[in-house]
Amino acid sequence: VLWTLLSPLSCSDFDEMEQLFSQQINPNLDMQELEAMCTEFKNDYNQRHFVRNETFKKAAEGITGETRKIFIEFLERSCTAEFSGFLLYKELGRRLKATNPVVAEIFTLMSRDEARHAGFLNKAMSDFNLALDLGFLTKNRKYTFFKPKFIIYATYLSEKIGYWRYISIYRHLQRNPDNQLYPLFEYFENWCQ
Repeated sequence: VLWTLLSPLSCSDFDEMEQLFSQQINPNLDMQELEAMCTEFKNDYNQRHFVRNETFKKAAEGITGETRKIFIEFLERSCTAEFSGFLLYKELGRRLKATNPVVAEIFTLMSRDEARHAGFLNKAMSDFNLALDLGFLTKNRKYTFFKPKFIIYATYLSEKIGYWRYISIYRHLQRNPDNQLYPLFEYFENWCQ
């Protein structure tokens, strides 16, 4: 039962993942902590943070040359990473419903957030007259198998690294507003909540 993505290159064993989150097999799961996490995700603090305005397209028109090329690559990689998280979390949410509904809901809510981020980034790419075909990515990528414990570690590290990446960019641009080349970065503080 190998399928989904962690990055565009990863898959895992979802039967083993179901066992990991089974309260019958793993009675030491801290359900109180997991329920608190689920409540935090349900609060959906980012729900209204990603609203575009007219400054996006105008800013994109001003980014040229090598800077444009590098920025587009940044958008592509970021969008792909967010979309990969969406696919992984969506599949985990689907597969864990019967095993552990609380954990399933956490992953489903995480998939909501990752989809929101991927969509926002893909829309930013449209300012450059580009878009990623995320459906193609889903169907036509090669996958590498990782054990579930490595998927959990990698998910944690990915979220931590993503947070520090986005918040570091945001803070740098707050200190150096002359380097602000595109309004996407103004959203990074809220993105990190």
